[in-house]
Amino acid sequence: MPKTTTTQICLQLPLYALLVLVIILCHADSQSLQDEEQAVLLRIKQYWGNPPLLSQWSTASNSPHCSWPGINCTDGSVTTLSLITFNIVGKFPPFICDLKNLTILELGNNSISDEFPRAIYNCSNLEQLDLSLNYFTGTVPSDVDRLDKLTHLDLSVNNFLGEIPATTGRMQRLIYLMLSANLFNGSFPPEIGNLSNLEMLGLGYMSKFKPSSLPSNYTQLKKLKYLWIPHSNMIGEIPENIGDMVSLEQADLSTNGLSGKIPSSLFMLKNLSILYLYKNKLSGEIPQVVEAVNLGVLDLSENNLTGPIPEDFGKLTKLTGLILLSNQFSGEIPESIGRLPSLMDLRLFDNNLSGTLPPDFGRYSSLREFQANCQNHLEIAVVY
Repeated sequence: MPKTTTTQICLQLPLYALLVLVIILCHADSQSLQDEEQAVLLRIKQYWGNPPLLSQWSTASNSPHCSWPGINCTDGSVTTLSLITFNIVGKFPPFICDLKNLTILELGNNSISDEFPRAIYNCSNLEQLDLSLNYFTGTVPSDVDRLDKLTHLDLSVNNFLGEIPATTGRMQRLIYLMLSANLFNGSFPPEIGNLSNLEMLGLGYMSKFKPSSLPSNYTQLKKLKYLWIPHSNMIGEIPENIGDMVSLEQADLSTNGLSGKIPSSLFMLKNLSILYLYKNKLSGEIPQVVEAVNLGVLDLSENNLTGPIPEDFGKLTKLTGLILLSNQFSGEIPESIGRLPSLMDLRLFDNNLSGTLPPDFGRYSSLREFQANCQNHLEIAVVY
């Protein structure tokens, strides 16, 4: 007697029965996946020595694994593992990518000690990776661009060594790149300037970096909103075309060795709200034309800047902090600064200023602190 195939059986079934069969098979597949994922999570917990904050990861609770702390699911499958500050001690679980649909992995602020986990390459759907504030060491592999779906990569505050791989510049989907506070001993990779979708970049506190200039092609990052590179042995001049970074909102290039003049284009950025250039070797006058009307905090202290304080600073109605101390500014404090409605902190001491205080000074704002000294060595310090 001839054998009957599954296809023949399905063809012989009424339509409604066929639909029921499909539903049963799909449910069985779904249940199998959930069982597999639950087993992987329990294995991860055991691998880390059963941390107390993962105590609810248990079959005894009779709750689905999608409701466990740090877990988010989509259509019943784990897509997010967010274990920031879970007091995890140990190494990176090499089997973590057995969670096949994982798209977000956040392990920041724990005590994980390991080299860069190449096993992460098996997470084929990964979009966000946060390993910050741990004890990772060794080099970041040159084939890190295999993580080509990443939009967020945070390796900051670890002990990574060597150079930042040039291949990072091939990770075209990156929006968020934080590599700060590591032991990298190279310099600023110019290839990062190719990341056209980048909005946030952190390369600060690289104490082992070789003295080097900011690559001029970083100004191609038209979508960049946050540029954080303090204390990283940056020398040379700020690129004149930094004003091409039209989306820039916050820039911190403080505590470096920058020299030369402040580019006039920097004060033309309409979205700029915070600018830190303190503790550098900048010289010359501040650009007198200021169109960065959203500036809230401006700190140019401890440089070699000269000339007058721009009258245009009086247009900065959102300015809460203006810190210009320890420079060589001369002339009078512009009267327009005395009428700024949001100003709370004004520090001008250790300059060569002269004249009298603006008559409306402090009348229109909630001034909390004012420090200045004039050529007659009269020091004024008012703290509210």
